Order: sequence, then C-alpha cells, then structure tokens
Amino acid sequence: MNQNNDTLPAVDNRGNVVEMAMADTAQFVTFYYDKHFFGLPIDDVIEINRALDVTPVPMAPRYVSGVVNLRGQILTAINLARRIGLLCKIKEGTGKREFNNVIMGDREEPVSLLVERIGDVMSIPTEKIEPPPDMIEGIDLKYVDQVCKLDSKLLIILNSKALEKAEESKKNKS
Repeated sequence: MNQNNDTLPAVDNRGNVVEMAMADTAQFVTFYYDKHFFGLPIDDVIEINRALDVTPVPMAPRYVSGVVNLRGQILTAINLARRIGLLCKIKEGTGKREFNNVIMGDREEPVSLLVERIGDVMSIPTEKIEPPPDMIEGIDLKYVDQVCKLDSKLLIILNSKALEKAEESKKNKS
C-alpha cells in the first residue's frame, strides 16, 4: 500500500511520532461584515448557522435585531454592525436581508451574532497577533481584542465578552 508522505505524521530520526507545534497558534472563526474581516476565538463559538428567522423585540436596544429560535432555545440576535458602531454603506430598509448566525458565548445562555458572510476557521501563529491600533475606521475599539495583519487584509479579533455584555441604560437628553 503506497501512502503519500504528506499525510503521514511527522517522525523524528528515531522513528518516534512528533506532535505538531500547535501551542504556537490560535484558531479563529472568521466572518465578514461590509469590507471588514472579523474573527472570534474558536473556543467562544458554539456553532454557525445560515439565516434564521429573526423576530423583532419591541423596545430592545438598537443593536438587538430581535430573537431567533435555535432548536427550541430562544437566543438574542445581535446585529454585529450596530453593536460595534460600524457605519456601513448598505442602506437598511432596501428589502429583507439575510444574515448568517454565529452562535457564541456561554452554552447555557448563548447569543446569535448576525454577520453578512462566513469565512473559514483560521490558525494564526500567535506571534502575528497584535494589540489593536488606536483607531480602526468606524469601529468602537472596546469590542476589539486583537488584530492580525494578513497578506491582503486585517483580521479584527473581537472580544466576545464585550459583544455579549448588555449596555448600561443611557437616558436620551435630546
């Protein structure tokens, strides 16, 4: 039986199987919103779903699009762009938009993050991961944990705890 050497595990000169150095990488679930490329640590993501029906909730914060029913469990649906203050050129109210759902957070009380398009799971060397710059166009930095400069784009690694956390109520003084 011929096997391709590319599929065999690494072996040292004494014939012992050597584990790949995975400790030096971090894995992220990636997704897009408008021109921005985002990621969440894979440990913070429970699952990914295509479009689920969102039921609006009266008097919810602006960033909450409503709730979704995931196999009988009701989850808060957070609009990523509204949550992080992203100003998109996409006009709302121009027809029904379908979002993908990144189910994240605590397994007891998960939330659905509404994103435009799902990317891949990426393994990033930890030495390429940096603190965020002082400013990222149109994004509130309190939701950004880290960044990674890739060949053609910037991966913005979001802070899942900040995304989930309810905002303190603010009284409008207009």
